[in-house]
Parts: sequence; structure tokens; C-alpha cells
Amino acid sequence: MSNTFASFEFNYASISLKPYSGNNGTSSRLLKDIIQKLLEEDFPNDKRIIDRHENRTTTIKRKLVIISNTFEKKGIRCFGKIALIKNKAPLIWGGKDIIEEIEKETNKQFIEITNYSIHFNDNADPVIMCEFNNEGPRLSDIEYYIRQIAREFRLAKNIQTSIHLKTTYDQLDRDIQNIFGVTVKVNSAANNKFDWLKALKNLNDDSGFKDVRLEFIYNRKKDINGKYARNIRGTDFARGLISWLRKDKYNIDYLDDLKMTYQNNDDDIIELDFLKNKVISNLQIPLFDEKIYRSVDFKLIVGGEFNFYLENGVTTTNI
Repeated sequence: MSNTFASFEFNYASISLKPYSGNNGTSSRLLKDIIQKLLEEDFPNDKRIIDRHENRTTTIKRKLVIISNTFEKKGIRCFGKIALIKNKAPLIWGGKDIIEEIEKETNKQFIEITNYSIHFNDNADPVIMCEFNNEGPRLSDIEYYIRQIAREFRLAKNIQTSIHLKTTYDQLDRDIQNIFGVTVKVNSAANNKFDWLKALKNLNDDSGFKDVRLEFIYNRKKDINGKYARNIRGTDFARGLISWLRKDKYNIDYLDDLKMTYQNNDDDIIELDFLKNKVISNLQIPLFDEKIYRSVDFKLIVGGEFNFYLENGVTTTNI
């Protein structure tokens, strides 16, 4: 056994798909159909590369390509890889025989790969276990890629992913009883999305700011019984934030930072970083000859962790 390891971080999400009118099928069935389409030998090469920024004239290209999918456990589990093609990649690729070109060792320098595994459910949405690769494709890239293929071949529509959280918004809404501090950092490209805070919208309109960080620090007053007095207005404000996040799963993407210090039902003081609230698995994959990992080891360790999470609702990292 190797004493050298590669570290991987994985997040989890459910994938929901809807069929076109007149068609039917569960989300798992629809997603399988999309993946099977990509595996067809006669799948057109010029459709494999999808530029997520194709319609943006002032943005660097973000070319994506799913390079592999392997079904296992009688079709219940799928292991896949998606690549982000770097802008310095050779222009001669152009979508022709792209998979063969990417797999050449000399071309590995031109891509960033993200691994993922999908578990298909007969009675529930499929769950994806997706590697977090800061330099490579994200979960949102996988969602975008699948959506484009689904629409191109009329296989599904309205595809959405829902990140699995350690603390859900419903749970937090029930748990929060008092607020001591809130920090908000607005994404500069999404100021007009903040319908939950009129004061912030007015500040944007009046000042024309691009970036702002708001920090609310509430006084921790104690009552005659020695307990912290409840800050009603501050708690209502915090609940408003939670309601806004719960209203649309994409709202969290409009924030660069969101932290909350609150008191729960047991009078414990909790410090919650919303952007680090995702369910996480940190895994170590042994390297062969201190350079690469074997596919069989990767699938065994990732698959075992995936099974553990699906069976127990927590990851080995949480434990």
C-alpha cells in the first residue's frame, strides 16, 4: 500500500429533471437517458464541447466536455469525469475526436478534470457526489452541460441541482431563537437581486456601489434571570435572510459571504458560515508510484463513502 495520497473533497446534491410535454419518466430515468446519449458511438463530436460563456462577448470562454461515464452495480451507480478546457489549449481540437485528444498524456496540461459519481433512485431524485475542484468544473457546470444536451436532443427540461446542507434552512428557521451577529458580503454582479432587504437596495440605487460588506453586531443584554434578552428585530431580520435563501436555492450564489452568530433552543451559541454549510467528504486516495491513483482504488473509496452517506445521512468526515 502506498504511503503517498491524493486529497479529494466532495459535495453532494440532488438532481431534479422534468420531461417535455407528452413524455414521462423519473428524474433518474431522464438523467440516464442523457448519459446514454453521450455514450452513443455516433454522438456528434461537434456537440461535445459546450462553452458556458458562449453568449458573453466580454467574458473568457468556459469550454466544458464530459469525457467519460461508466455505469456500475447494474446501472444504479455511474462514475464520470468532466473537463474544463483551458484557454491555452490547441485550437486544432475544435470538437473533432476531442475525447481521444484529451486522453493523450501530452494534452493533460490543457484541461482541469472534476470527478463525480451519480446514484440513481427509482423513487427519488438521483444524487450526485461531486468533487470540489477550485480550478476545474463546478457542480453548476455539470448542471449546465446536462441541461444543454437534454435540450439539444429533447430529452428533458427544467434541470435543477439542490446542494445537500449540514444544516438545512428549515432546521435553522426552527432552531434560531436569538441573534448576536450577521455578516453579509454582496456579490457585485447581483445587487439588484436583494429584494429581501429594502435598505440594501436603496443603498445600491443611491450610491452606485459595486461591493459592500455589512456587519451587524447586536448587544448581548441579559435579563433579570441572567439569560440573554431576545433581540426581536434582529432575530426577525435573520429569519428574513433565511426565508430569502429558502425561497430560491440559487439565492446563496448571490452572496460572497454570509455568517450568523445565533442562540438555539438549548441556549447554545452557534457560529454558522453559510457558504461552508455544505455536506463534505474529505477522502485520501493512495497514489501508485507516488504519481497517479488507480481507477479501481478511486471507485472503491469514493463508492464506499457514497454508500455510507446514503445509508447514514452523514459522511465519515462529519463523524
